Amino acid sequence: MSTLKDKLRPYYKALKFQLNGANLEFDSESLPWIDRPDADVAGFLKTFPIPAGYPYDLKEKLEFWRENGYVILEQALPTAWLDGLWAEVEGVLREPQKHRIRALVDGVNNNRETQLENIPVEKIGSLGARLIEYHNSSVGARKVLAHPNLVTFLRAILGDDLALLQSLIFKFGSQQGVHQDFPWVRSNHASHMAAAWIPMEDVHPDSGPLFYYPGSHRIPKFNFGTGILYRDTESLRTPAEFEQYLTKTCEGQGLQKKTLLLKKGDVLFWHAALAHGGGKIANPALSRKSFVVHYSTTRSYPKHRWETGESTPSENVNGITIYANPENLAQENSLTGGKDW
Repeated sequence: MSTLKDKLRPYYKALKFQLNGANLEFDSESLPWIDRPDADVAGFLKTFPIPAGYPYDLKEKLEFWRENGYVILEQALPTAWLDGLWAEVEGVLREPQKHRIRALVDGVNNNRETQLENIPVEKIGSLGARLIEYHNSSVGARKVLAHPNLVTFLRAILGDDLALLQSLIFKFGSQQGVHQDFPWVRSNHASHMAAAWIPMEDVHPDSGPLFYYPGSHRIPKFNFGTGILYRDTESLRTPAEFEQYLTKTCEGQGLQKKTLLLKKGDVLFWHAALAHGGGKIANPALSRKSFVVHYSTTRSYPKHRWETGESTPSENVNGITIYANPENLAQENSLTGGKDW
């Protein structure tokens, strides 16, 4: 009987969702100001404090973001910081047993985050591998993701106190199919999220570069059967169907697929709903070293998602709240190579 109930439960929830008035858009009450129909960039900037010496035309960047769902901050980060950070990562990959850092490796641990010491050494830095929440361990990683050039733009688009939601370190291109981030990387308000892609080296066209559909952050949301968020045990439609929907809808609306070739030091920000993915790797010998970060707000993400009991500590780094990992407190800031940058 319980097995039958388990099978029927998703359909019951889908019916309940429809009867309650299916909402297939972001909640309008919590929508960031820049995504609202009446958003006035010039008016916003009259009250927004732009730091002296900010190297970008913020009005131009915000208007581009609003229209296209992404923006590039050219040479936003010191390349010496990125070189130092990647040297630290390579040290971790050489001696994984010394670090309680987790990783996901395609075909090895079936999307279950696993301690590096429990993953075959030859797989740790291979294609399909990514380090999880590296920022919790690395002082240098925190400095990179909270650089003033990045924080100023994030504060402008999200309009609230900032929080770090997730980070990933890749050595090779992900080759991930087209997707939007908000159904998977979740907090209390799906719209309170912006992602950054930080290349740790110049991107080669044969390394599986990022691709994206400018303007796709405005297409109608996909209904997984029980709403716009994907839930493993409840959703009636699959990630593969989601990918097919995004491709068909973007092409149907005349949105052009573009490939991004950034230089080390550049930073790409993209909207929670921008359709994007990883291109095919034409030359497996080429790396595409990347630091991917998802940001939210403290209103939407008030505590670490793994927190179950007492509140875990947090640190404010240049205006971004970073929650300690409650499952690995001993590892916090254990990699200190970036402290003198």
